[in-house]
Amino acid sequence: MNPALAGSLAVAVAITGYGIGWLTVGGAVAGAVVGGVVLAGGGYVGGSLVALFFVSGSLLTRFSSGKRPARSGRQVFANGTCAAIGAALAPTTEAGWPLLAGALTAAQADTWSTEIGRFSRGATRLITTRAVVEPGTSGGVTVRGTVGGVVGAGVMAGLTALLGVDSEAAAAAGLGGVVGFVIDSLLGATLQAKYQCEGCGADTEFKQHSCGASTRAVRGWRWLDNDGVNFVAVGVGGVVALLLWLVTR
Repeated sequence: MNPALAGSLAVAVAITGYGIGWLTVGGAVAGAVVGGVVLAGGGYVGGSLVALFFVSGSLLTRFSSGKRPARSGRQVFANGTCAAIGAALAPTTEAGWPLLAGALTAAQADTWSTEIGRFSRGATRLITTRAVVEPGTSGGVTVRGTVGGVVGAGVMAGLTALLGVDSEAAAAAGLGGVVGFVIDSLLGATLQAKYQCEGCGADTEFKQHSCGASTRAVRGWRWLDNDGVNFVAVGVGGVVALLLWLVTR
């Protein structure tokens, strides 16, 4: 796609996302950058894949939590950087497509898993030990959430194929996406930073608890927050898809 047209469309979508409360100001800026790169390199096919992830994820978040998603710039870059790299490569090499689709599939699988998992009636269990944990705990998984993640990966892979990307790349994207969202849970359960509120004693992923009190680090790598975990997991999904595609050629 012509870069000027791609940039204009991306800015328009970002402004719309901000206007309806799906993006913060930083998220809109990041969305315009990522969206512009994906549209310029991946054309309407790449843009359609991004649209599926953005719209479905935002709607699921709104439906499951009752709140506007308001994705930040860090969240947009965490989920979209690898896809943008794939799109930038797509005009010169076919290898860009499994990287692009695999990254978005991993991002969608993780989002669908998280949001659909909120409706689970069964216990939430830590993926590493199977211990019962509070719903929403990083690394916690449910049957319903896991099924949701696999379905999310399948939907993205299916659209990839329907839009004309070769079947090997689409299948690799589906498998890479599943690997990516599993990696997200594993990192969340093991290496992601965890804090404890010094006021109420609640566990949290954030350096300041929602009650307003400060927190102290209790485990994990302090620099690896939820956005960092998403960035790694989405990247793994894209790279796994690329490697699987290369093997099947």
